Parts: sequence; C-alpha cells; structure tokens
Amino acid sequence: MFIDHLLSQGNAPLLERMVKLTQARHKLIAENVVNVSTPNYRQKDISVEAFQAKLRDRVELRSKSAPNTVGFDDIAIDIENPNPNIMFHDRNNRSIEQLMSDQSQNALMHNLMTELLRKQFGSIQNALKERVT
Repeated sequence: MFIDHLLSQGNAPLLERMVKLTQARHKLIAENVVNVSTPNYRQKDISVEAFQAKLRDRVELRSKSAPNTVGFDDIAIDIENPNPNIMFHDRNNRSIEQLMSDQSQNALMHNLMTELLRKQFGSIQNALKERVT
C-alpha cells in the first residue's frame, strides 16, 4: 500500500502515460511506413498535442482533488487520419520524409520520458535504501 501510494504521487503516472503514447505512436508510424506503397491506404497518427492537453486537464483536476482519487489510466489515446496536402494517383497520402521525421521526434520523446521515469524511480529507490535500522 505504501509503495502504491508512493508510485501514484508525483510525475510517475504522467510519465508512464507518455511512454505508452510514444509506444503506440511508434507502432502506427511503423505501420504507415510498411504501407507506404499500398493503394488507398490512409496514414494514421496520434495527436501528441491533443493527448498532452488531456493530461494537462487531468493534472489540474488532480491538484484540486484529494490524494489518490484522480488517475491517468483512463485517458484514451485517439488515433486519427491526418490529411496532408499531397494525394497520389493511387489515393495514398504517403510522405516517407514526414514519416521519418515523425519517427525521429517520437523516438526522442520516448527516450526523454523513459529517462525521466528512470530517474524518478531511482530517487525512490535511493530513499528506500537509506532506511534507519
């Protein structure tokens, strides 16, 4: 119970949701790359800005609520079909350059979130090791 309470406070749940977002977005970008030459395929993506806005609203709600009453697990990751300005003759809206750029940005975000999460858990681990016997 103490560990659950300790882990649900602070930024750990927020960082965990961001890691899950980057994992889901990585899968979608990989699917888009695989289907880059598939006729009539519409690329899929996740709006990072919309997801971060949902997280921001939840953080504000959590700050006004009692401890451990507001969580982040129920925030949905919405998949959308963006409409870039290029449509090819096979009705595919591919842009391999944009996909590679999105992949790089997503990987950087994922690495940042996992490093922040690792440091947060490292701080908790250090605090637990410094117990008085």
